[in-house]
Amino acid sequence: MQAPNQVPFIRESELVSPSDHSSIPDNCVRLPDDLLVQRGDLEHYLAGALSVRRLNAIHDWLWRAGLPGRVQALHHQKVLRRHILVTERMDLHLVCTSPVSGLNPTLPESDPETDAFSKADKDRSRTDDYIFIKPLPPFLLQHAFFTQHIAPNPSLLPSALGFLHTYTKLIHHRTDFYLALDLGLLPPTVTWPAWNHFRMDLLTRITNSQQINKRYHYGELRLSRLNTAYRFHQRSWRGAYFLVYTRYQSFFRANFEWLLLAFAYFSVALSALQVLLSANQGYDNTNRVLEVVSLAIGSASILSVFLAVLIMALLFMALSILNESFARGKRADVEHDFDLTEHNAYGVKA
Repeated sequence: MQAPNQVPFIRESELVSPSDHSSIPDNCVRLPDDLLVQRGDLEHYLAGALSVRRLNAIHDWLWRAGLPGRVQALHHQKVLRRHILVTERMDLHLVCTSPVSGLNPTLPESDPETDAFSKADKDRSRTDDYIFIKPLPPFLLQHAFFTQHIAPNPSLLPSALGFLHTYTKLIHHRTDFYLALDLGLLPPTVTWPAWNHFRMDLLTRITNSQQINKRYHYGELRLSRLNTAYRFHQRSWRGAYFLVYTRYQSFFRANFEWLLLAFAYFSVALSALQVLLSANQGYDNTNRVLEVVSLAIGSASILSVFLAVLIMALLFMALSILNESFARGKRADVEHDFDLTEHNAYGVKA
């Protein structure tokens, strides 16, 4: 059974041409990336390669982790100071995370003459964010393979269409295209004119949210929110969606830095209390000025700590309420059929 009308690009637009299969064993199938798979395992392989089952399981929570249709172009990811990490896991595609020591990219060794520049690079690696992106598998870029193995399968087709549609936003400009080649996100034989033709075919044929897997109703997702949602779904604090920690040091550094801030606040408050207690013990008239100054500084220190904590708490609550209301409004859009072309390459609604 074939469904050529379900293929999101025409044969003339395919980016990977059929290869010679004369040397393949009878019990194997060669994928367009030259990977050999046993015939009986092909559907299982494709299902695993395109699976977003875990994200679909927490779909009702995804509105807390990302916005509908928000996929930003590769060059804009660089503008946002995000490191792009290549992954072959489909369920990590477009997942963003904050810096973790285990994820810091490998930097070149320091040159004594440019040590300051190297140090700046290392400092940025600790503060920049990360985004996982899965390369485009060649089997989605060949018309004959897509027609024979993807289009007839109703469980594979929506995932394939949704994944392909994310690339129409990731690779929007020529700059994005060359970044994708450098990162290995596209086959090296693809040219910019060929990609542009292929992309326009996708945009013409993938236009409605009903065509794609519901995971791709949302774009970039925050890993911390996914971990929280998955723990609620699994009803276990150990059931995180994905953990990037490879050492205890990474875990404690990422989760307990706030203790240092709390310790600093309490240290200031306790030192101020000590000053107040010493001042209240009384001084003779010659030290009256010192007593007044000590009381004033101690009181001001305690009051400043209290006000700082109160302001941060109020600011956090205000931002949380605003983001919550905004995300709920966007969630209502996802519950209805919506146009996939309404967001541009910067994730902004046109």
